[in-house]
Amino acid sequence: MKIMKSVWISLAVLGLFSWALVEFYSASIDISKFLQDPEREYMFEVRLIPFVAFFLIGGWLAFISIRKKRKYQSWKKVFLLPDEFEESDEREKQLTAQACRSAYISMWYSFPVISALLLLYPFVAETLPSYPILVFALLPITQIITYTVSWKKNF
Repeated sequence: MKIMKSVWISLAVLGLFSWALVEFYSASIDISKFLQDPEREYMFEVRLIPFVAFFLIGGWLAFISIRKKRKYQSWKKVFLLPDEFEESDEREKQLTAQACRSAYISMWYSFPVISALLLLYPFVAETLPSYPILVFALLPITQIITYTVSWKKNF
């Protein structure tokens, strides 16, 4: 069940990060409009809720996952490696290797699909200007889900 907790944490942090990027994108549109016409009544508007949520909730979730790691690891392993790579025996190392291979292969299938979805952007640009950010977030989501399904299937 350790793998599922780590997956949910990864998906939550990725979701919060995507939400913050969407808000930053909206603010950057306002900034560019202001720079083109400085006579506007207001400069730009940024909602801070996504950023605060990302840093507070994401930081809390990262703290939870880091706290569980072994005490005598280097700081690089603690901060840069996901929890899924905390194998305790050869069997778990083999499961991780197979799941990583599956996630890598999924990239070869999901990348063309995601690229094709980006072709729809001109049709949804007025309704959903942050569409490319949301579509691009599908790539790590696909890899995380593929990794998890492969790990659970081989477990």
